[in-house]
Amino acid sequence: MKSSAVLKKSAGWQSRKYKKRLVLFLSILFLLSGASLPARPAGILEITDDLGRTVVLERPAARIVSLYAGHTENLIAIGALGSIVAAGQGAEELNPDIPILGSKPGIEQIAALSPDIVLTRPMMARSQESLYKALDSFGIKVLALDPPEWEKFPDYVVLLAQMAGISGDVKKNVAEAMRADVRLGGKKLRAFLVTNGRTMTTCAPDSWAAHIMELAGLENAARGAVPLSEGSVLSAFGPERLLAADDEIDVILLQQGAMNTTRAEDFVRDARFSRLEAVLGGMVFDVLEADISRPSLLRLKNGAVRKLRALVMKREVSGCVEKTRPE
Repeated sequence: MKSSAVLKKSAGWQSRKYKKRLVLFLSILFLLSGASLPARPAGILEITDDLGRTVVLERPAARIVSLYAGHTENLIAIGALGSIVAAGQGAEELNPDIPILGSKPGIEQIAALSPDIVLTRPMMARSQESLYKALDSFGIKVLALDPPEWEKFPDYVVLLAQMAGISGDVKKNVAEAMRADVRLGGKKLRAFLVTNGRTMTTCAPDSWAAHIMELAGLENAARGAVPLSEGSVLSAFGPERLLAADDEIDVILLQQGAMNTTRAEDFVRDARFSRLEAVLGGMVFDVLEADISRPSLLRLKNGAVRKLRALVMKREVSGCVEKTRPE
């Protein structure tokens, strides 16, 4: 009897020991699987924008209002044109079927479109604070993203793709577009980009424009310029410094857009610059601000780099402004 009791006690102890081990093993599996963490429903996307606000999308945005032309161009480039229900000023040339809201749309205009999200940039959100507060009060989600730096551009485009529900290897496609696609040969020309002809500012050394020039086989003549502020895409230069750097500049580019109204023909007629080597050699050109300074996958795909290279190499390319020679 005693032996039987001992056996039963031993068997019970072994059974309890086995159960404890089993519970411990299952608990470890449970933790490793992440099942102990609050499960996020499939398809949920949480984004913190450049104003520090968090936007949560339960599903991909099927109705997008894009108020900044750069965002609009990148959405089109990744195949999300069908999701754009309206765009801001500057998108007129992209597609005639996109409704344009203008530079200062009203809350009624936007709300009537029932957007899943409104894309803008922080500068616009700050300048039209009342509009964006009204959008918040209507429960309309707003995402404010700055035009990205060159190195962060692939991640930015991937974020847009996730937001719009676009699949595929987007990051790889972006990386391919950002590589040089022109055959370089001969002398590497040194180029100076005028971003504002009145104050004679230029592009910062690590700006989008500087990288586009590099891809086109040009050397940034202002590579030592200091940005106006931390993170700025612009650098101060001034007319005196430009004159002093004459022997280091082969090409002068004047970007045409909202930031600058000085054209190549105005520049070459300016008595201060009449003896510059680039002016005397007919190497002063107008370039579109959007082509050279806007972070845009669409423009990369449409040959912005090849156009710039062809322009300075004096080859005729459709859509490029011809070189301007002094009279």
